[in-house]
Amino acid sequence: MDDAEPAFLSACSTARPSGRPADEAIHLASAFQLAGYRHVIGTLWRIGDWQPVDVADLIYSAIADGAGVAEAVHGATRRMRDRWPDDPSAWASHIHVGT
Repeated sequence: MDDAEPAFLSACSTARPSGRPADEAIHLASAFQLAGYRHVIGTLWRIGDWQPVDVADLIYSAIADGAGVAEAVHGATRRMRDRWPDDPSAWASHIHVGT
């Protein structure tokens, strides 16, 4: 999987450790990274049905325009925040894990 990137995990809580066992900080996003994906996009909590669609559109559009994955996630988060400043659950859950 030398060319595997990015992995976009738009399900709920894909970047949140389960807490069991307490001394392990592995979650689905970090498991994808360990499997060879250099860039993984995951979520920290439950998300609605429409947020992943909007966020994915913004992220993939930015990547197609030449942005790096981390930069694309950051830009998408800022644009979603500008649209819904009083609803952080709509824009703050997606994170980038990787290099």
